[in-house]
Amino acid sequence: MGALTYASEKQRQVWRVFPDLVRSRELLLDLVWKDLRARYRYAVMGFLWAVIEPLMFMLILAFVFSFVFADRAALTGGGGARPFPVMLLCGLIFWQYFTAAITASTMSLVDGRNLVKKVHFTREVIPIAACCVPLVNLCIGFLLLIVLHLVMGGVVGLATLWIPALFLVQFTLTVGLALLLSCGHVLFRDVGNTVAVALMFGFYASPVFYPLELVRHSTSMPAWVVNAYMANPMAELLTCYRQVLFEQRFPDAILLVWPVCCAVLVFLSGLILFRRNAPTMADHL
Repeated sequence: MGALTYASEKQRQVWRVFPDLVRSRELLLDLVWKDLRARYRYAVMGFLWAVIEPLMFMLILAFVFSFVFADRAALTGGGGARPFPVMLLCGLIFWQYFTAAITASTMSLVDGRNLVKKVHFTREVIPIAACCVPLVNLCIGFLLLIVLHLVMGGVVGLATLWIPALFLVQFTLTVGLALLLSCGHVLFRDVGNTVAVALMFGFYASPVFYPLELVRHSTSMPAWVVNAYMANPMAELLTCYRQVLFEQRFPDAILLVWPVCCAVLVFLSGLILFRRNAPTMADHL
């Protein structure tokens, strides 16, 4: 088994990743379904919790920022053009998907060490499956966002069809980071703790609770701070989601260039690093 598993150069060939993933599609679906069933198996209401959780969260946000912090929400929400609860929920659902996917995928190989050690298969399936599981909550949260948007006087037009294209950029970035971080966590266990801290920092360093314009047009921030802030691709992506949904137009091209380039670069880097280390991962687990 050692010669077949560790000496085979085919496992290190990056171009074989996509054919290998196609052949492993049933395993990918099984891993996603297994995780979803395990999450809701012993819950009386089962998958209904996937609807109840984001619904209650949305109602709490709508109450807090429509009544408790109504004046401050009006300032940061665009002077009434963008109701603050809707703007906040738009940023939260996509950021929460990113956080859930990165957190789960970083730990996925270590948590699934028994499978990695005993069975020979395409290793990339495990972190990719971890990125697919939170899609359920994202879809439900997005439907609730659309309902809230319509209830609060918004409109949904053809421009909304650009959201899947924007999410494709985010998903590519997320999978690339998942491959990088899951592989890194196998080699160095400090990666998991570093990711937790980085995501907490990134939550406040991304326009989730506030619009990007507050940072870009700030007169109190040094230019280098603004440039460092804009290096975060999620900052531009969250703003693009809001432009598509609230302004019903294609997002500013200048906001899309960096996230697209970053997503492609991170995805390719993650793919290469993961595939080069895949044959010896069991040794580190």
